[in-house]
Amino acid sequence: MTTILERLSRVVESHVPVQVLDAASKTIAAEVDADSCSIFLKESDSPGLHLRSGFGHLAQGEVLKSAARAVAKEALDQMRPARAEAPPDSLLAVPMVLRGRPLGAIVAHAPAHSFSAEQERTLCAIAAHMVGVVESARFIEAVDNEDAAERYAGVHTDAGEPPGELVLQGTPASPGIAIGAAVFRRAFPRELARRDVSFLGKEPERQRVRDGFEKARNDIGKLQAAATSDLGEDQALIFSSHLMLLNDPVLLSRVEEGVDRGKTAAGAIEAAIDEFEGRLRGVRDPYIQERVEDLEDLCSRILGHLMVSKSQSPLLAQVVLSPRIAPSLVMEIKTRGAAGIVAETGSATSHGALLARSLGVPAVTGAPDVMRSVLAGDAVIVDGTTGRVVVRPSPESLAEYQQQAQDVERRRTEFIRYREHPPETADGVRIRLQANVALGVDIALAKENRADGIGLYRTEFPFIVREGFPTRDEQVEIYRKAYDSFPGGPITFRLLDLAGDKFVPTTGVGASASAFHGYRSIRVLYDYPHLLRDQVQAFAIAAGDRPLRILIPMVSSLDDVSRIRLMIESAIGELSGVVAQRQPQLGAMIEVPAAVELAADLAAAVDFLSIGTNDLIQYALVVDREDSRMTSPRDAYHPAILRMLQRTISAVHSEGKEVCVCGEMAARPDLAAFLVAIGVDALSVSPRAIPELKQSLAAVHVKPLERASVHILACQNATEIEAALRACMDDLPKAHIAPHGDR
Repeated sequence: MTTILERLSRVVESHVPVQVLDAASKTIAAEVDADSCSIFLKESDSPGLHLRSGFGHLAQGEVLKSAARAVAKEALDQMRPARAEAPPDSLLAVPMVLRGRPLGAIVAHAPAHSFSAEQERTLCAIAAHMVGVVESARFIEAVDNEDAAERYAGVHTDAGEPPGELVLQGTPASPGIAIGAAVFRRAFPRELARRDVSFLGKEPERQRVRDGFEKARNDIGKLQAAATSDLGEDQALIFSSHLMLLNDPVLLSRVEEGVDRGKTAAGAIEAAIDEFEGRLRGVRDPYIQERVEDLEDLCSRILGHLMVSKSQSPLLAQVVLSPRIAPSLVMEIKTRGAAGIVAETGSATSHGALLARSLGVPAVTGAPDVMRSVLAGDAVIVDGTTGRVVVRPSPESLAEYQQQAQDVERRRTEFIRYREHPPETADGVRIRLQANVALGVDIALAKENRADGIGLYRTEFPFIVREGFPTRDEQVEIYRKAYDSFPGGPITFRLLDLAGDKFVPTTGVGASASAFHGYRSIRVLYDYPHLLRDQVQAFAIAAGDRPLRILIPMVSSLDDVSRIRLMIESAIGELSGVVAQRQPQLGAMIEVPAAVELAADLAAAVDFLSIGTNDLIQYALVVDREDSRMTSPRDAYHPAILRMLQRTISAVHSEGKEVCVCGEMAARPDLAAFLVAIGVDALSVSPRAIPELKQSLAAVHVKPLERASVHILACQNATEIEAALRACMDDLPKAHIAPHGDR
């Protein structure tokens, strides 16, 4: 499918929005050997399907048009491909669905032959990717519609002169030091435009506009290429709305009109985006409301290019400031080569923060008022280890952190030398050290750092970076890459855990934005069994005759296990051949207090257990991992949490089963040693943490720590436990161990 997706991407890049769907129809027709192709869409203001684009006879002949509309309606009503065979004409329709909401259908027409099963699969895959293009086209129409709403009147304030050094304390989210000039994402940088006050003349300012638009296009092209590499799948159409906006003649004309009235390039772009945002806020369509952020993000991107020549920074890297760390934003930051990220909200265990750690991007969350305290272009230091953010640092602070950055890099290099060393303590206790992965780059790093397999494959990320769901065949290609790196396993796939910042559609599959609403994970899959069916079948096909382990998230009862088991068996039973006969190993996640109380019963019902400490801490301590006001790095030392872990491990072992800890606390050297001491069988951590953890475990004698665990667990608060654990670690005999390569 790479070829057709690349061609569709070029269609988006090279056509103005009103032409995109027509050009796409022509491209699709050629791909499936059709004489013609049309796209029918549902309209919110009227019933039925409307022909929105077409190539060939379907767009011209009334009889064929009527037949095509009928088969398109059938496909959309049944939510699966539909055919109309009336020799010599053959029609094939496939639905386009955005997160459970029907959008329309693509209809292909062949006058001389019937469509093959392979052509049907191809058209289905194309439809999944066309969802983003179709919705982006609707978005641009709303942008260009002057009658959509009354113009929004923005309130402008003067930025004033920036003060001196400012230190903000946030939550450490991803370790490392980042030093760079501030840029904004997911926030409208009005201050940046107002600092561009020198009008150079109409033609020079128009050229600056054109240069800014072109550089933004180049940005997006690089993002697409890097996303394809890092995600292990083709993401050519992720930024389709951005590309259409850049090609929108209405937007460009508004900007040029501003220049004609004497505005600078930056001021004209700000005014045009402000006008269009005002229109969109009056549109009732929830999808359109959701996409206002695209305008803000694109404006930030263009203005950043315009201003770079006006305020050159001696620092090559950039620090991205954002209201929150969304996983898709982390992907952009990584692919653009930014140095680090600072967010006003969120915690160290938010899913965006987990991805930042996975990709090695220094990050701080919960930094108060950072969006108001920093101007674009300000020098910013991010200390992802302590949570400190230094804005406009003094020469002394800059020199201090540059030295710290060099020290961090030196330690990282030292840790890498331990990647070949077995995960074993100084007194010979062997532990399986596995990797948590989400992207192709994680899998490669896990293999490079000699992980003992994949303990937790988070499968959500291919779903959150696109408008439509990946097809079953696309998921197969993604999951196969894990077996390419770990052919003998073990690989533990977690079923889709749709929740919070991972997946918040406005309609359709509506996983709760707040974890405490409870509508997430398997509760979503109960209502949308086709999601589970496709994913489980993709697991089984990707595994072939190799071991397959499936992990059920958010289990709170034995009924959950029984119900999901039946759904998994049914899904695999629909397949053919040897794959249909296989019985995967089934595991349950312990991440809510109810599961802790049922640990022994759950262990008897499944093949293995995995403790997800991130969510267990959240639900047990009633803290929101997205709210920095309610979380603390010390939460992992809370006596209730450690006692829960000890009881769970004991209960699971009583049933003769094994248990792994896959939450972030497993990557902390002192807590990892304690987990080994209380009997955990495996630890699963970020691939980047593996060499350091191997080094730290190799220097620890676990037997004395095991004897001290009773005293540690008897402590009454997190501060006491952390101090007791550190004191115990300091008192343990220290082992010197040479890196594996030095032996």
